[in-house]
Amino acid sequence: MFPYFEAPAIQLGPVTLHAFGMLVAAAILLGRWMLVRRAERRGLDGETASRLVLWMVACGLAGAHLVAVTLTDPRDVVRDPLVLIRLWEGLSSVGGIVAGILAGLWWMRHSGLKPSEIWAYLDLVAFVFPFAWILGRAGCAVAHDHPGIPTQGWWAVQYPDGPRFDLGLLEFFYALILAGLFRWLDRRPRRDGFYLGLFFVLYGPVRIFLDELRIGDARYLGFTPAQYGCVVAVVLGGVVLWKLRGGYRRKNSASSRRKKAVG
Repeated sequence: MFPYFEAPAIQLGPVTLHAFGMLVAAAILLGRWMLVRRAERRGLDGETASRLVLWMVACGLAGAHLVAVTLTDPRDVVRDPLVLIRLWEGLSSVGGIVAGILAGLWWMRHSGLKPSEIWAYLDLVAFVFPFAWILGRAGCAVAHDHPGIPTQGWWAVQYPDGPRFDLGLLEFFYALILAGLFRWLDRRPRRDGFYLGLFFVLYGPVRIFLDELRIGDARYLGFTPAQYGCVVAVVLGGVVLWKLRGGYRRKNSASSRRKKAVG
């Protein structure tokens, strides 16, 4: 089993730095660096990519908190309504992803970007996300803030009250797999939207399964809010990949007809 340990905090005067916060900050910086670099390689504007990150991260964190305290565990709001403005108390990753995407779409549309450019930037974000997610979920793993149901498997973490699933740790390992897969797929050019659709299709089912191992989250008709969101994500991702596949076939068919006509 994995040992349970508490990462030490660093005290800098009146400021206390926790491992979770530092790893999340590192994830944001890594994601921004990768997105700007990849955008510039694609001939897109690096400054636009940098501002997009700020909008998506800021609104994503706010959305992650609001979803966590109003849907994932609404009892917190009943006990203390001020929890709504304490953004550091409770985060829903799926809520953050949804809020971040919606904020990014709103900002890009109001910045005058063309639909093709918006599509391209969203796909860049989807490609970069698993790499940043590695650090983000590493923060969850060291904070042990996603304990799951008890288990005796080798994958368990030895919590003080006994061995349990650590869902942050499991997602950390899965993020490593996704990042490796995306890096391998990046050896050849892909159409805009490919990584966005693929991320939704690959992340959704795994998150649906992991939420079955969660404890404490509110459930509606037997499912968590994140599970409902992931079902929608899988459907949307499948539609995106299906449309890209259809467009690829039509393009190849038209190319073949042109070659026959020339011949």
